[in-house]
Amino acid sequence: MVSKLGILSLFIGFFVGVFSIISKFMKADNIWVDITLSSLSESAAERAVDAFSSEMVSDALYILFYELPLGGVFLGLGVLLLIISLFVKDH
Repeated sequence: MVSKLGILSLFIGFFVGVFSIISKFMKADNIWVDITLSSLSESAAERAVDAFSSEMVSDALYILFYELPLGGVFLGLGVLLLIISLFVKDH
């Protein structure tokens, strides 16, 4: 199940990334171009970044929530899930 979710996440990230790149080349106003996790839920992103006092962790979360495009988030999540599926057996 984890590997299926990883593959699905990779496909979603790939398609969101491709549509964002096409929109940038066409110079079209499209929601996919500038969408990040913070644009989906601003208050949750603020709480997650402010929850850690360590500057390094806070900076990493800021990049994840505010600067990384949604396609990149899905690609990273897909890779992480596929790595986890290597170590976890499905029953």
